[in-house]
Parts: sequence; C-alpha cells; structure tokens
Amino acid sequence: MHRAPLRVGAVAALAGLVLLAPAASAAHTTISVNDNYFKPKKVTVDVGDKVTWKWDGFVAHNVVVKKGPEKFKSKIQSEGKFSRTIKDPGVYRIVCTIHPGMKMKLKAVEPGPDTTASTASPTT
Repeated sequence: MHRAPLRVGAVAALAGLVLLAPAASAAHTTISVNDNYFKPKKVTVDVGDKVTWKWDGFVAHNVVVKKGPEKFKSKIQSEGKFSRTIKDPGVYRIVCTIHPGMKMKLKAVEPGPDTTASTASPTT
C-alpha cells in the first residue's frame, strides 16, 4: 500500500492547529525638510510605522507637532535626520516654528488585519 506524504496544511488541519505567517514589519516613511516646505505635505501611515524627516535644504528648520494625539519635536537643525515611531492614531498638524506657513499633515491609522494569516480548522 502506497501512502502519499501529508502536507503541512493537512497535518495542521487534522491537528486543529492555526498556521500564522510572520507578522508584517512596520513601514518606514521619509519626508523631505527643504527650504521652507515639507515634501510631501500630506502623509498617511499606520500606527507603529517609523517616520523620518530628512533635511535636504540649506536653511535651519525644526519639526514640531502643533496639534495631534501625541506631541514631539526635533531640535533646530540644517542637516541630518529626525525619526519618530508613531504610536497613536489620529491627525498630526506639523510645523516648522521658525518659518510661518511651513506645515504638513500626518494621518496615522490603525493597521488593517493581517491578510497573510491562514486558519486551518479540523474536518469532520
């Protein structure tokens, strides 16, 4: 009698186990801090994503949350980067306090369900 090898999914189904794919890693978004503007001006990220502001111009600027679910601010600088992992959902109004009119909006949303996970259920 010849037996075909059992596949992992079939074994899991017979055992009533749940198979999960590896958790998705957080995304990384970079925003340019240029001479008197942020680019892009509007960004949507998932909660848990890392956002980096990268100074690309020659003038000193800062990154300050004027209004939002959590507050953070960078030092005043003319080069380099400032990063923040977004922890709370909502809309963040971000400005450079040195340059009136230099502003952007960052929207943080809860990540959707992980569609890569699969569930095996026992068969009868």
